[in-house]
Amino acid sequence: MEKIKQQLIKSGYKLTKARLVVLEYLYLNHLTVSARKLHQEVKVCDQASVYRTLNLFEKLNLVNVEIVNKEKIYCLSEKPHHHIICKKCGYSELVVCNHDFTRFKKFENVSHQLTLIGVCKKCNK
Repeated sequence: MEKIKQQLIKSGYKLTKARLVVLEYLYLNHLTVSARKLHQEVKVCDQASVYRTLNLFEKLNLVNVEIVNKEKIYCLSEKPHHHIICKKCGYSELVVCNHDFTRFKKFENVSHQLTLIGVCKKCNK
């Protein structure tokens, strides 16, 4: 989380209350979330601040963005990882990636993104 804070400062942005609240939520929960859901969860920032913060994080490549059911879903892009997301209710689980990308000697700044989409057991009943 400190790395992301420093990246914001280095890019010329202040650590506003909204940015810190959104960052902390994404960092502590390790899950995917829509702006709407994040706003419902944090309740200390107005909806516009949540959207502006997520748009800034997206612009700075601090979050990965997927579109599920026509809605943007966000998660921090700190470490390589994957998610499996329910396409009906949006429930997600973290899938840790243990692949070593340092073996690609002819490439720099290697990253990847993979999202698995399905229907959770609760929605499949």
